[in-house]
Amino acid sequence: MVTGHLSTAYLARAKWPRSEMVALLVASILPDLADFVLPQGNQCRTSCGLYTHAFPAIVILALLASVLAWFIWHRRATAVLVGVLICVHALFDLTTGFKPFWFGGPSMGLGLYRFQLLDFAVESIMVIAGWLVLRRSKDAPRYATTYTALFLLIALQAAFDAYQYRPFVPHLPLP
Repeated sequence: MVTGHLSTAYLARAKWPRSEMVALLVASILPDLADFVLPQGNQCRTSCGLYTHAFPAIVILALLASVLAWFIWHRRATAVLVGVLICVHALFDLTTGFKPFWFGGPSMGLGLYRFQLLDFAVESIMVIAGWLVLRRSKDAPRYATTYTALFLLIALQAAFDAYQYRPFVPHLPLP
């Protein structure tokens, strides 16, 4: 899930308008950003998710990010929502991924990434819904509620799904 995570930040900001949108957007994808900065290649790619998406790592990441958000913005709503969005990230990854979600645990998830068109449809609907809810809320950030922002989010999802699509490479089967 890519833009689907960002839609959770949109919904959270609509519900709690005093929270900082930038913090929520970063928090909603922070586990993926952390995964991105870990070593690439054969060193870590197969198991880095355990350090960024699995329990207890996701809880530690949520606590650290919440504390950092508190020190930066001094807003309780922002600090709490940052932690919640990071934890929700792992739950949403159950729909798209297929990986262990705790150390020593079995791989699990629906593996929606195997079906790029379905993934694109689901995440686009989530983005449109989050964008509409935020757009209709009080004090919505202008940069996040423009048609350009919506177009860029959907384009980002399309690019991600197109990158995932490899017709000549067999997809990993689910056991």
